[in-house]
Amino acid sequence: MTTTAAPTMAPTAVRDLFTNRWLLLFLAAWAAATGYILTTDRSVLPLSDQEPIGYFSGIVGGVVGMVFLFLLARGRAPLDHRNAPDFRNPGKETAGLLAWMAVVLAVGSVFDIRTHIAFVGLAPGAQAVWDQQTPATTLIWAIFNFVTLAVLPYWFFRYRLGYGPESMLLRFDRPKVWVPYFVVVGLPPIFFVATPEYYTTSVAGQALTLVLFTLGSFLPIMITTQSLLTPRLSVLARSWVTGSVLSALAYGALNITEAFLAWGSPAQVALSLAWFMQVAFWGLAKAVTTLRTGNAWLHIATTHTIHLAEAPALATTFDLR
Repeated sequence: MTTTAAPTMAPTAVRDLFTNRWLLLFLAAWAAATGYILTTDRSVLPLSDQEPIGYFSGIVGGVVGMVFLFLLARGRAPLDHRNAPDFRNPGKETAGLLAWMAVVLAVGSVFDIRTHIAFVGLAPGAQAVWDQQTPATTLIWAIFNFVTLAVLPYWFFRYRLGYGPESMLLRFDRPKVWVPYFVVVGLPPIFFVATPEYYTTSVAGQALTLVLFTLGSFLPIMITTQSLLTPRLSVLARSWVTGSVLSALAYGALNITEAFLAWGSPAQVALSLAWFMQVAFWGLAKAVTTLRTGNAWLHIATTHTIHLAEAPALATTFDLR
């Protein structure tokens, strides 16, 4: 896999973003969806008290983090059909991954297991979801996602298909650069949405939050969507930016059963589709992070550590406060 490029690669990568018609179309749809959410009657969805302003404000920090990511990655080419790992049959493998994601989503919906327990940025709606959880439901969520979206896909691609860690984007290259970036970019989102209770949550509660979200969210999303699906979509689309857009839509689809969405009426469908675009936006950020750096781990810092702010809710669920 190619890991270096000419010094002009950074401006080329930025130009790729702003000249890709599919990304521009995606961003236009996202902007329209944002306007719709801010101006429509949001009470048609189950969590009618959700407040979107805090959710949207996190985008500013995300964009700043991405700017620094592009600067730090300026010496390597984004992963696309020219320099991605040598996938044996990317079309067949992608179809299999999408089918598997659909199966996991369908089985999870039968048992009321979602990709996320709650979106912490949608407070107090997120707390309303946590109030319905028990230690058993939380453990089942973590174990189900870990097994179906992390262990089984990793095992199949690693040991049945024979892909190594490098071709699965699991090598943490340039640790002197990316480990500090991970810390600097990954910590602020936690404190941005943390409630006062976060700072009094016990060490046991914080540790359990890290463990359960690593098993139930960080690793499943990383393996299925970033390590495996995203680079193959990039190869098939023959463009890392178009591949990122496709990955964003697939990530959004993986979240269509979330508690704050409903599909029973035209009004609910319209507003749920608008929220779908918000989830897909963060899927886009994940995919851009992965393809720009060739590192599937880094999306945890750019878009995912915010869930660790749910420590007070999890600690209360497990009576660890």
